[in-house]
Amino acid sequence: MPFSFDTTYKRLDPDLYSSVTPKRVAHPEILVRNDELCADLGLDTAKLDGHILTGQDRLEDPIAQAYAGHQYGSFTLLGDGRAMILGEHTHDEGRYDIQLKGAGRTPYSGRGDGSATVSSMLREYLYSYAMQKLNIKTSRSLAVVETDEVVERRRTEPGAILVRVMNSHIRYGTFQYVASQAPDELQRFTDYVIDRHYPQLDVEDRTYLAFFDAVMQSSIEMVVDWLRVGFVHGVMNTDNMSIDGETFDYGPCAFMNHYDEGTVFSSIDERGRYAFGNQRPILRWNLERFAEALHPLCTRSALTFDELENKLDEFADRFDTQYYAMMRRKLGINADGERELVDELVEWLRRSNADYTNTFLELETPGTRDDPVFATAEFERLRKQLGAVGLDAELMRDANPRYIPRNYLVEAALAEYRDTGALSKFKELLAVLDTPYTPKETGAQFQQPPPREFDAEYTTYCNT
Repeated sequence: MPFSFDTTYKRLDPDLYSSVTPKRVAHPEILVRNDELCADLGLDTAKLDGHILTGQDRLEDPIAQAYAGHQYGSFTLLGDGRAMILGEHTHDEGRYDIQLKGAGRTPYSGRGDGSATVSSMLREYLYSYAMQKLNIKTSRSLAVVETDEVVERRRTEPGAILVRVMNSHIRYGTFQYVASQAPDELQRFTDYVIDRHYPQLDVEDRTYLAFFDAVMQSSIEMVVDWLRVGFVHGVMNTDNMSIDGETFDYGPCAFMNHYDEGTVFSSIDERGRYAFGNQRPILRWNLERFAEALHPLCTRSALTFDELENKLDEFADRFDTQYYAMMRRKLGINADGERELVDELVEWLRRSNADYTNTFLELETPGTRDDPVFATAEFERLRKQLGAVGLDAELMRDANPRYIPRNYLVEAALAEYRDTGALSKFKELLAVLDTPYTPKETGAQFQQPPPREFDAEYTTYCNT
C-alpha cells in the first residue's frame, strides 16, 4: 500500500467525527495525478491506482469531520458532506490529511448526494496547483479520478473524486463546533491542535494566547498573499478558514483581471460579502468568531477574553505592516515607508480599472503590455515617481507573476474536456502555471485578460 497512515484525529472525542465508507467505484479512471506531490509525500506511484485513490482499497476506516461555521454571517452546524479523510499520512517528520472529495454521502450530507462533477474537481486541481506554484500556502491536489456515475448540477456530467492533501482540515469552524457542542473537550482539543500545528509554542501559561496570535498571523499572511496575486476566494465562511493558514475550498474562487475591489464571481454572494476588497475586513470578522470559540478556555486557564480582544486590536496594524511590505516588493521598493506612493498607485488602479497582473509587469518592463491605459500621462507620471524610489526588477520578478489562471482560459480547458474528453488545454495551462514567474516565449496568450464583458457576466459556483 502506498500510504503510511497514523490517524491521530481518531483519538479525539468520537463526537467530533463519524466513520464512513467511500462509495463503490467499479471502474475508476485517473485523469490527472500530481507526481511532484507524490514525490514530496514519499509515495510509490506504481501503487497509486484508481482503487487506492478512490478508497476502494483501504488501510483503515475513513472518517468525516464534524464542524460548524458562520456561512454568510449565519451560524450553522456542518460537517464533511461530500468529503472524507482516508487517513493521516506520515512522511519524514510531516503529517498530512489525505482526503477524498466527492466520495459519497456522510452523516453530514443532509439532502446532498455526496458527489462532485468532473469539471469542478479538475477546477480545484488546477487552482490549488497554481496557488502552490505562486508560493501561496494551500491545500494540494494529488489526483482527480473519474467515477462511473452521472452527476446532476447545472449540467449533467460524469462524477469525479478529488484526492486532496492538507496539513490538516481543522478550521475555525471546528473550534466553533467543539465550543458549542462539546465544550468540555475544548481544552483537550486545543492542546491537540497546538501540538500538531504549532508545537513551537511554549510560553508557560500564555500558550493559548500565543496560539491565537499564531493563527491570526498565519491567516494575515495568507490573505495578504491573495491580495498580492489578485485572488478572490469567494466563500470565506469560518468553516473554510484553515487553522494553519492553508488556502482551501476552491469552489467559487477566481482571479481578478481588471482592478475592482468589488469583484465578485460567486453565484451566491449577491451582496459582495466576500468581494476582493472585503477579504481583509472579513478576515477580521472571522477572527472575532474564532476568539469567541476560544472563550470557554478563559474559565479553565490563565487566558482572559480581554487578552484575546487586545490581540484582535493589533489586527489592523499587523495587516497593514504585512500588506505594505508586500506592495513594496511588487513595486520593487527595497526600503520601508512609501505608503503614500503605494496608496497612490492603488487609487490609480481603482480609477483606471487596469488589468491588475499586467500593471506590475508593465511597470517592470515598459512597453511590453499592449493596453492604452499604460500610455496615459497619469501612468507615466506614476512610473517616474516609482522609478525614483523603486522598480527594482529583481525584487519585482519574485513578487509579480507573469501568469495566473485567467478565468476564461480555465473555463475553456474544462469545456474541452466536457465536450471532447481531451485534456490538452488543461495540461497546457498547467504547464504554463508550473513556473508562473518565468516569462515564456509562447506565453503571451496566457497573459491576455478577457474582454470586460466576460468578467461582467462570469459566474462561479460551489457545485455542492
